[in-house]
Amino acid sequence: MFQMKKMTLLQRTVVWLIAIAMFFFLLLLSIIWALKQSVQEGYDPSLSLIILYFIGVSIVIGLIIKVFRSFSKPITELTENALKIADGDYNVHFNIEDYDVEWKLLMSIFNQMSVETRRKIEQLNNQNEVLFIYKEQIEELNQRLAKKIKIKSKQLQGYLDIIDNYVITSQTDINGTITYASEAFCRISGYTKEDLIGENHRIIRHPDMPATLFEELWATISSGKIWHGEMKNRKSDGGEYWVDTTITPNIEEGVITGYTAVRHDITDQKLIEEMAITDAMTGLYNRRFYAKIIDDELNRVKQHHSTLALMMLDVDNFKLYNDTYGHHAGDTVLSKIANVLKFYTSRFGEYAFRLGGEEFGIIVSDMNEEKYGALAEHIRTSVEKLAILHEKNDPASCVTVSIGIALYYPDSVMSCDELYKEADMQLYRAKENGRNRVILGEKE
Repeated sequence: MFQMKKMTLLQRTVVWLIAIAMFFFLLLLSIIWALKQSVQEGYDPSLSLIILYFIGVSIVIGLIIKVFRSFSKPITELTENALKIADGDYNVHFNIEDYDVEWKLLMSIFNQMSVETRRKIEQLNNQNEVLFIYKEQIEELNQRLAKKIKIKSKQLQGYLDIIDNYVITSQTDINGTITYASEAFCRISGYTKEDLIGENHRIIRHPDMPATLFEELWATISSGKIWHGEMKNRKSDGGEYWVDTTITPNIEEGVITGYTAVRHDITDQKLIEEMAITDAMTGLYNRRFYAKIIDDELNRVKQHHSTLALMMLDVDNFKLYNDTYGHHAGDTVLSKIANVLKFYTSRFGEYAFRLGGEEFGIIVSDMNEEKYGALAEHIRTSVEKLAILHEKNDPASCVTVSIGIALYYPDSVMSCDELYKEADMQLYRAKENGRNRVILGEKE
């Protein structure tokens, strides 16, 4: 009667409703007709009506069941297939030819989703298989890497132990407080790690080192640069040692967080150098060191716009002393005078030399004329106060000295030789004027 399969769900629903309505209309007409006939023919219509009523109800129920099944079948199939997918069965497919257009569209989309899901699952399974293969390879590589790291860590710890035991190194924060000290540093300094860590680095500073050296050092490293130089440090027992030192700033993200110092013990080297530049008998510097240092000192005072004094000192009538008391006694006199000179030249930048025989030299700087003269006078009187008997000495009956001083100013044009000659000339004047006196040259 109707081509239901070609209709949409809405159209089919409307047709079924019209059919039910028409059926009820025809049933109503039939009942009316039956009642009319019964009146005309004079029989009881009750049984006919009851039979007609049940036939009508049965037909309506059949129509309703038919309509319900047209809705329930696709929903049931959708539900069953959805449950299959939920259980992991993605091989589901709807035969969409038996359904209305709306159901065809919905089931077609469901079929596409099923196919796409199955494809994705297959891809994931393939990827899992690849990952499983790679997982085994990665685990093997991790085991090899862990083994290598363990070996390298052991080697690194060995290197760190070597550094700790044999490299004189330390670290400080930005204020100079020690945060690390190697065993080698502890051995050479005589301190333990507990003594050093938490203390300022001044704990090993030797008083002989000038303040200007540390000012230059801090100016260099605080600007992010590396400082290198030789330094004399003090041991815990008051002794001393020399190190060649390199101090490097520790920089993190452009900010200085501390400093690392690496040192090389040059104490033996310094001792050899000291032997090469030291007079064996008196312990003063020798003439060789004077020739090496004088030019540097003149350049230094000129650069700092300061002054310098070269003092020439000679033992009065020393030949007569040797002739009278013997050369051994004369050597003793020279050693005692050398001790006086050491006492008065103990600051950094002050030097005392034995230039030859009984002649000595002194370099002092950064003072004015009066202080240079006063220092020379203290030396002269200190030698006289030794009260070493010298009966044939004209100025006094004890050993005395004569001193000549040459001054060097920032604007001086004298060379090293000219300065030496000037001091020697002033010494000659002191001897000519009766010995046991100080003569200070005038500014050139």
